[in-house]
Amino acid sequence: MWINQGWVNTGLDVFFAWVSSRPAFALPLALCLAWWCHRIWGRQGLMVWALLLITIGFGDAIGALLKDLMQQPRPCFAIPDLIRIPGRPAGTACGPALTGWPSNHTLNYCTVASFLGLLSRDRRLGGTLFAIALLVGLSRIYLGKHYPSQVAAGAVIGLSWGFLAAWLVSLRLRLERERGK
Repeated sequence: MWINQGWVNTGLDVFFAWVSSRPAFALPLALCLAWWCHRIWGRQGLMVWALLLITIGFGDAIGALLKDLMQQPRPCFAIPDLIRIPGRPAGTACGPALTGWPSNHTLNYCTVASFLGLLSRDRRLGGTLFAIALLVGLSRIYLGKHYPSQVAAGAVIGLSWGFLAAWLVSLRLRLERERGK
């Protein structure tokens, strides 16, 4: 957890809290991705974006199910005296006790990165989305919300889930193109 202790910086506190925020970061990103999908695929792009949202929802449910099965504690709950939580007094526990494995934030962002990165074949977009997923994973460690192993589990599950969903959507798009010919 050296990231949580050794990177202490007010600017990083604000940045990583913003990157981890669903309303302040994830929602604007989702709207940008809707615009991007529409720009690339036209009317079909909105269907692709809707399928991405469904994929994220199912991925989040998979993560929640695994959290219930694994019941692994978060570091900010298990060892609050050793974890620095920006904006909270020292020794304050966070979140529910047994919801650490996997990191759903990381799972969701890795799902987006692999889904759109593979489906679009746009290396710039894929690289940008993978960089964002990496930042989100780092933010979860920096903020003391997850152990690195919990973030890694979220990344592996998210990348796999996004890959599978992109493959299924690409099959559907190919069938629609063939019907249109």
